[in-house]
This record gives sequence, structure tokens and C-alpha cells, in this order.
Amino acid sequence: MVSLVIPSDISFVVLTAVTIIGAIMALQARELIYGAIALAISFIGIAGFFALLDAPYLAMLQIAIYVGAVVVLILFTIMLVRRERAEEMDKRADAEGSMGLWLAGLLALAISGVVALAGTSLPTDAPAATLPVSDLGPVLMLQYPVPLIILALLLSAGLLGALVLAKVER
Repeated sequence: MVSLVIPSDISFVVLTAVTIIGAIMALQARELIYGAIALAISFIGIAGFFALLDAPYLAMLQIAIYVGAVVVLILFTIMLVRRERAEEMDKRADAEGSMGLWLAGLLALAISGVVALAGTSLPTDAPAATLPVSDLGPVLMLQYPVPLIILALLLSAGLLGALVLAKVER
């Protein structure tokens, strides 16, 4: 039996192309449905990076949470929103786009501040590859506090963005 061995460099280049092209297509899509599908493709590319880094648990979480939940939620929301409401949202998208840029700048400033304050507190040695799932929380809290804070800031920014988009004007 012949086994197919793909060098990791080729896999990395292919995954990079899939992820970046999917993200660009998601940003440039004229229809929201196509944008959500392109976002799912980009998320699958990121899951491929996790698999390439020998982190199958994170790859499956990426697919289950982001592709399976977030993109499906976006698709259902798009299908449930009335067409008139979508046209209304297009009109105010320009004003909210500039506010989004300001918020993104503030988020980048906050992340760089957290990294600057943390200094060299990142661990030098990687945890064991056979880390049980029950020990994942303490390892994240004790060995990786800076990436965990950055992740919390990114999730908070995503939540604020979702609230701004879902806001109903009366």
C-alpha cells in the first residue's frame, strides 16, 4: 500500500491560501449568504492550521463552534431578517463602519498594552502533548494568562459588534 506524504510546507501554503482567500471573499461578498459561506471556509482553514500543529482537539472545537454554531447562526439570522430591514441596515452601515474602525483601533491598543505589561511572562517550554482535557483550564490560567486576556478582549469586541448590529432603533 502506498501512503501519500505531503510535506508540511505545502500544507501550510495551501491552508494559508484557503484561509486568506476565504477571509477576503467574506469581506468582499455583496450577498450576506456568500459572505457567511466564505467565512466558514476561512474557519475551516484555521482548523486545518490546528490539525497541522498536532492539536486535533482544537481543530474539532474550531469546526464545531465556529463553523457549526457561529456560521449556522449567521445563516439563520440572514434568512430570518426581512429584506426591508436588511436595506435599512445598509444605509446606516457607513456610519457604523467608521465607529467600527475606531473600536478596532482601541482594541489593538488594548491588546498591545496587555502584551507590553506582560513582558516576558510567557512560558519557555511547551506543556506535555498528552495533556488531559481536565488540566486544560489550570494550564491556560497559570501558564498562558496573556493570550487568555487577549482572547477575552477579542471575544468582548465581537460581542459588542454583535450588539451594535442587532440594535433595534425605535
